[in-house]
Amino acid sequence: MSSGAALRRLEQIKRHLAPVSSCEDMVASVPASGEAVARELMIRRDKLSSVTKKVIKGADGLKALLGQEIGVSEWFEVTQDRIDAFAAATGDYQWIHVDPERAKAESPFGGPIAHGFLTLSLAPMFVNEVFPKVEGIKAGVNYGLNKLRFVSPVPAGSKLRCRVGLQELTEVGGGMQAVLKLTLEVEGQAKPCAVAEWIIRYFFE
Repeated sequence: MSSGAALRRLEQIKRHLAPVSSCEDMVASVPASGEAVARELMIRRDKLSSVTKKVIKGADGLKALLGQEIGVSEWFEVTQDRIDAFAAATGDYQWIHVDPERAKAESPFGGPIAHGFLTLSLAPMFVNEVFPKVEGIKAGVNYGLNKLRFVSPVPAGSKLRCRVGLQELTEVGGGMQAVLKLTLEVEGQAKPCAVAEWIIRYFFE
């Protein structure tokens, strides 16, 4: 990477880390390649917020879902702009992600692919889209992962979706601990791109 390119990428990272106070500030703070990314997320959020979510009643409602597939999210495109914005946010500029020409010529995947952690970072959005609203919960806390495997690559321009299931449910002090089974799929591929067991702790009012 040339010194000029390195400086430009450092400037991108600094812009991503700048404090923001509103959605419009957020859009203004990202590089040009990331502006469309931010707007796309807001449009998707606004569209899905108009859909009435299923409501379940507290711990009993969660227990009734145990062992079931909760739902499947809408498809979501992972563009090269999104990959570049993720690289700027995290500092992971490996060429298999951000250099399309070199990736087409040298990568075993035939072109640029998304970061594995970019794929994983979409899980909260997907889960929020399909998981019902649970009455009586004051907070949900990310408690980590039991298992995570990136099974197959996600080529730039692919569309992803996520299957969400409630695999385990146990009582903890003041709430419940849920283990969600996540299966992330690429449109047109038989094999999932990622599978994970995500632990969330729900605390009740």
